[in-house]
Amino acid sequence: MLAYCANEGCSRPLHSFSEGRLFQFEIVSISVAASDEKCAPFDEHPERQTLHLWLCGRCASTMTLVLEPARGVKVALIEEQAKEKPSVAALGMNFPSAKEC
Repeated sequence: MLAYCANEGCSRPLHSFSEGRLFQFEIVSISVAASDEKCAPFDEHPERQTLHLWLCGRCASTMTLVLEPARGVKVALIEEQAKEKPSVAALGMNFPSAKEC
């Protein structure tokens, strides 16, 4: 949602796109493997969603947003992300990679 900063610790309202950083993620969800007898047949056409999020200028100077396929979108510190050792805080949004049966 674009109304507020994606950092839950901030939640600054969005007034202008000239400040901060806008993120766009494409979420692709696929069905569970066809071998699972309890689930519907394999979905050959994955569902696609586009998610737009915004970090205010203050948060964007030290943080970024990262999409982790199994966990969803997370807020991560830029310097830790550069070290490939992310420290992430959940946004409270979960976009699972598989549909539930």
